[in-house]
Amino acid sequence: MGMEFRQAEHFLAVVEHGGVVRAAAALHLAQPSLSQSIRVLEREMGTPLFHRVGRGLVPTPVGAALVDPARQLLRDVATAQASVAELSGLHGGHVDLGATAGPSESPLPHLIGELRLAYPTVSVRLSEFESEADVARAVRDGSVELGFGYLDAADTAERTAFRLESHQLQTDELCVALRQETADALPDPLPFALLPDLPVIAVTSGALGRVTIEAALRRASRRTKLGAVTAHRQAVVPLVAAGVGMAWTTAAVVANSGEPGVVPRAMEPPVLVDLAIMHRPGVLSPAARALLEIALRWRDRQV
Repeated sequence: MGMEFRQAEHFLAVVEHGGVVRAAAALHLAQPSLSQSIRVLEREMGTPLFHRVGRGLVPTPVGAALVDPARQLLRDVATAQASVAELSGLHGGHVDLGATAGPSESPLPHLIGELRLAYPTVSVRLSEFESEADVARAVRDGSVELGFGYLDAADTAERTAFRLESHQLQTDELCVALRQETADALPDPLPFALLPDLPVIAVTSGALGRVTIEAALRRASRRTKLGAVTAHRQAVVPLVAAGVGMAWTTAAVVANSGEPGVVPRAMEPPVLVDLAIMHRPGVLSPAARALLEIALRWRDRQV
């Protein structure tokens, strides 16, 4: 027997709040009614969905496997409801977005601004993730409807592995950010073989920019040492200015950082990544579709 929308909503509330009491309060539902709803779902599934741990509940293996389908069901119903409402125009509604925390030259703030100007009653919820893989997972499981992040410009296999539809918005070239006195003694573009022996300021492991640079270093048989790791990409250039080491970013990020003592050096061979917008195959909600159309028009204007 399939899971109904209300059952999915109740099940996810218990998962997210770790128990029936807090979930019932969040749903404005009587606790006995929520408990009964969960018992009915467990009976229909033929297995327990939660273990009691201390004073809370955690999903069993079967319950954990049910989380993504439940989220997708809620997302699909919300999309269908919004599509029906669209028959009388795009009024109200919201779109959930996921993105990595940066880079500063991303067009995302501009795109959200265009959406809000065109449809003032549409709200936007933006969630930040440490890596593109995290963004893709959130899109796949329905936590967000649209995702923004880098994809390897040369790796079509990677795009297939995401199992999502992706639309390239712009291609960025990764450069190495160096203090001015170090960069002045180096050529531009800079061959990997001539990289200075400086510690690397890296973003969190799994971020596509870091993965791409590490692959380029392996191809060039060039080893580097790690100096610092940060999930806050906006901190990378100030760390370079403070003498912590060198970092890979884009020339636009360096220019927008306000750090006059830091300059970018392009790499030879160049390292390219695509900034893309991702979504699950199938129908998008009207608000998400409107934002996607705005993003694609913005891309076409850049050509």
